[in-house]
Amino acid sequence: MKKVEFIEELENRILPFWLNLVDKENGGFYGVVDYNLKIHPESHKGGVLGARNLWTFSAAYQYKQDPAYLEAAHHAYEFLKNRLWDHENGGIYWLVDYKGNPIISSKHVYAQSFALYGLSEYYKVSKDTEVLALAQNLFHLIEDICYSEALNGYLEEFHADWTKKENVLLNEGAEAAFTTNSHLHIIEAYTTLYQIWPDERLLNKIDNLLTLFHTHIFDHEKHYCQAAFDPNWNSMKDTFSFGHDIETSWLLTEALTVTNLDRPEIIEINKLMALEVAREGLAEDGSLMDYKANDFIHPTRVWWGQAEAVIGFHNAYELTNIPNYLMYSEDVWKYIQASFHDKREGGEWYSRIDADGEVISSLRDAKYHTQENIVDSWKCPYHNARMCLEMIKRLAD
Repeated sequence: MKKVEFIEELENRILPFWLNLVDKENGGFYGVVDYNLKIHPESHKGGVLGARNLWTFSAAYQYKQDPAYLEAAHHAYEFLKNRLWDHENGGIYWLVDYKGNPIISSKHVYAQSFALYGLSEYYKVSKDTEVLALAQNLFHLIEDICYSEALNGYLEEFHADWTKKENVLLNEGAEAAFTTNSHLHIIEAYTTLYQIWPDERLLNKIDNLLTLFHTHIFDHEKHYCQAAFDPNWNSMKDTFSFGHDIETSWLLTEALTVTNLDRPEIIEINKLMALEVAREGLAEDGSLMDYKANDFIHPTRVWWGQAEAVIGFHNAYELTNIPNYLMYSEDVWKYIQASFHDKREGGEWYSRIDADGEVISSLRDAKYHTQENIVDSWKCPYHNARMCLEMIKRLAD
């Protein structure tokens, strides 16, 4: 792999695609581009997608001071601040319409984490004290409302007024009180917040999150992160997400690097996670499969998992000096170029590839048939843009 490949990927494919989706009339970015690359200008806009757009263009501007990236970051911030943010109760909504009116007004800790992640990154380029204050406000909301001291975990879903409700938006299909997914993105956001606000309480919360991963989330027998938990941190399903685990392995490493916390046991579980993902999750064609549930491996290849595998396996090499990890990282990157690149005019990446290597254009089950989109509340620029930025940083010239 060469650094120039990721520079070209970022500057010539990913960022131009997303710059084309700025909604100059209603704010934010268009919420849906369908499989046929048709923009739906009146589609709903997800809070998570809005926050990820903010993070992406803020990070992109730090990498290269292109005024278009900064303008896009400003644009994303204005929509988050004015439309996604609940000015009465605080926090961001889960979903708004194309004009920014709430559709799903629920507050989910997952969405709040991404808002915090985006705001923290944006502060690095804006140096606006209003942005820092909003980020600090969000941190305190998460800690004062979502965190349960009695259960030592972050409760996930709330009504608009922050009264607790059942976790249905992101429960991993297990009616879970806690999910690995949400806790991972809390520590991801807190790590970035710590870069701009090295607060002692924040540091202690990062340290506690690392402990949660070590003591509750990581399975020390099977060497993967359990996905969903009851209020007492008992696992509720036997599922191993290859993408989340390889992402976890490098994000926890980054948390240690940023905070200088001395947690050698975290490095050890990061190594074990990467090894287990490589052992069970890599296909013969070099791609990363989706997940393992009840001993069955689901072979769908998902776009974001591939991006995280490129970084995660490279990070595993940096931790271990085992050359195979470099090969795994490069093989996934080759698969992305061969199979996930949408080579149609105006395309970016496809979302999913099936076991036979065919692009999935729709999702089917017994109840409904829905189109698989190129952009929606989940298909965003954050994973693949971050892959490029991380690899540009990590690869030698």
